Amino acid sequence: MGATKTNKTMKTYHKLIFGDVENMKELEDKSIHLVVTSPPYFNAPFDYPDLFESYDKYLDKMRKIAKELRRVVAEGRIICIVCDDTLINGKKYPVVADLTKIYVE
Repeated sequence: MGATKTNKTMKTYHKLIFGDVENMKELEDKSIHLVVTSPPYFNAPFDYPDLFESYDKYLDKMRKIAKELRRVVAEGRIICIVCDDTLINGKKYPVVADLTKIYVE
């Protein structure tokens, strides 16, 4: 007996939106299955010096983003965050640990 081959395809929809990640009004609740993002590194001297007034202000911004992502990402789906700790004038800011806490909360 020969094996039969079944081609099952799933239709997917891809959309690229440029806008405000704190208010993704274009997206319905629980409608996204994958997010890959690289938020700005806290005042990284090589890219974003003095972008944020303080580390607390940076974390506040990241909390707002996390709240909106929780709204649009479907249950059980994935958010990938590309980030790293930041070293500024010899002081290390624990961005990875703090963002992990924010997304776990």
